[in-house]
Amino acid sequence: MIRLMIYGASDDLIVVREQTSPAEVTRGVEFDIYNTSEERPARLHFTDGSILKVWYGVSDLGIWRVEVEKQGGAAIVIVPAEDESRIYTDIAYVTGPDLGPVLCTCEGEEVEGL
Repeated sequence: MIRLMIYGASDDLIVVREQTSPAEVTRGVEFDIYNTSEERPARLHFTDGSILKVWYGVSDLGIWRVEVEKQGGAAIVIVPAEDESRIYTDIAYVTGPDLGPVLCTCEGEEVEGL
């Protein structure tokens, strides 16, 4: 079983990391995408068919949001950002067997990972 953790960082990075245990996060990729919004989100496509929408700047608060656009075979849990805890990003956990590389698109164009 593979568990991926997805979150936003700074104002232009979408981070995808593999979580091997609750305390250990290993390999991953970052996508550098600036000027996302709810109307113009980035989309993360997973090998199980799931698609997540990710965008920054909700109500000019500097908060990253993650939303399920399409549910594939993986289990998806989204933990919302909590301003009182100074957490400025939703965190999504995508868990499934044999999850492969993630494809990121924005406005239909593929975004290269860092």
